[in-house]
Parts: sequence; structure tokens; C-alpha cells
Amino acid sequence: MSTVLEKHGDNVTRAINYIDEGLKSSGKSTSQLISEAGAKFNLTPKDEEYLIRLFKDRQK
Repeated sequence: MSTVLEKHGDNVTRAINYIDEGLKSSGKSTSQLISEAGAKFNLTPKDEEYLIRLFKDRQK
């Protein structure tokens, strides 16, 4: 998985960590946290789509 993250950059890695922590502690939905992470880490729409797919795959 680290290979995939390297292609997306540090901000995506930070966003994933932010979302993971938020899922554990905040009670917010994944989509809410992805949206917040997008704003906080200045992600592109393509990065946010990647996060949506990543967290959907994790839920399966």
C-alpha cells in the first residue's frame, strides 16, 4: 500500500491518517471526514475520489 500512497503524496497520507483517527474518535461519517480532509490538506478532486475508493474498499 505504501507504493500507492507515494504516488499520491504526503497530503493524501496525512488525510488518510486524519480520516482514520476521525473514524475512531469523532463519530463523523467517512464522507464528512473526507470532505474535511480535502479542505484541511488542500486535496484535489482526484485525490478525494481516491480516498472515497480507498475507504469503500476498506469497508468491504
